[in-house]
Amino acid sequence: MKKLILIQNDHPGTGKSALANSIHRYLRMADSQHKQILIVDENAENSANDSTVFDAITLNPDDFFAAIDSAPITICELQTGMGEFFGRFFQQHEIDNLLHEAGIGLTVVLPVTGDAESFESVIEAAEVYSDNAEYAIAHLVTSSYDDDDKIWDTSYAARVMDMFEAVEVHIPETTFQLEIELRSQHIDLAGALSQTNPDETYGREFTKWFQKVLSQIDGVRQYLFGDDFRATVAQAKPTRRTATKAR
Repeated sequence: MKKLILIQNDHPGTGKSALANSIHRYLRMADSQHKQILIVDENAENSANDSTVFDAITLNPDDFFAAIDSAPITICELQTGMGEFFGRFFQQHEIDNLLHEAGIGLTVVLPVTGDAESFESVIEAAEVYSDNAEYAIAHLVTSSYDDDDKIWDTSYAARVMDMFEAVEVHIPETTFQLEIELRSQHIDLAGALSQTNPDETYGREFTKWFQKVLSQIDGVRQYLFGDDFRATVAQAKPTRRTATKAR
């Protein structure tokens, strides 16, 4: 079965681009054929390198479906602010039926931070995609893990995701040394991840951080990429939400 991985959250700073580029690098390292799509606002600036870019004005179901049907795995990132737009697009054109008829599974990945406002898009996404999708919550660690985890676990969004049996991954915080290196190069994390050899450019701190990210992605590889996906880059076990933990 082909897979569409939809990455979205209209709250800024949740790490959507870094997450999309991390998944892209994982699949490239696993030598797995895939495609990247970026949906942006009209005339928005973007630094996507080999992504197929659609703007909200010209996006139509035929072009969108042709893009996701051209590869076994498609990573589709919605630029900040495009979640609500794409939700209307998804429902108006009955994309769920098109995906079902074409045998394409949908996984909605929702990156969140310790800021409770980033949870609002989780609830909105559940209302749009309902049980037509599987869900993954990607925690971008912004403070101590315990603080971030507690805020999420006591939220209404966590209870909603529990009903859909969402899995969770934790994207580790970058070290101070890595942040300094990125700033000295005038580039953000997403931009570094899009480069061909970031390990050589940003050194050991980047390599150590990205190995942890690889482990998290690998832990949910079949959930994200489907049962037919076999390539393994690292080893880790996925975290699946339970009703007990949510309560």
